[in-house]
Amino acid sequence: MKTTLCSLLTVAGLSLIAASTAQADCITGGQKTGHSPLQALAHTRVLAHDGRAGAIETPDSIVGMWVVTFYFGDGPDVFDHGFEQFHADGTEITMDVAVPPAAGNICLGVWEKTAPRTVKLHHLGFNWDTSANPAALAGLFVLDMTVTLGHGGDSFSGKYVTDSYDNDGKVIPSLHAEGTVTAQRVGVR
Repeated sequence: MKTTLCSLLTVAGLSLIAASTAQADCITGGQKTGHSPLQALAHTRVLAHDGRAGAIETPDSIVGMWVVTFYFGDGPDVFDHGFEQFHADGTEITMDVAVPPAAGNICLGVWEKTAPRTVKLHHLGFNWDTSANPAALAGLFVLDMTVTLGHGGDSFSGKYVTDSYDNDGKVIPSLHAEGTVTAQRVGVR
């Protein structure tokens, strides 16, 4: 198990170190193709928000669904893409593409408003060793993010920091990432 976990962490670490040759699928070794594999997320039919009254709770509320992109540093290399939902009760959920569903592409979080139009998020997920049969828990993924809503409430941007921890609670330095995050609100058509 320790050999398999070390192999998994080594591959993941090398994938992050090679970020300049990776794109959205950075952790599983996807190759840079000159465009995001999820360019369709920016299509107006996906975002669909047209500014109709009632489409969002209020222009300074993050509550709703978002198409979110995380960049290494200030970009342009993409760390992750996903769909993110912020709920009025202070909880959050993200489905992303950094890892396949079998490796745990759903994470949960809690958020709070810290200033007008500014939100702080604490977000958690599990890391899995999918080479084990059956797949084995390999640790914990933690993301902390602070974002500010754009005027009108249809976008947000800010900064994030992520770290992964092994099953003994020790930080895995090679899996550290930080950078900028941007998002566009998904609305009702």
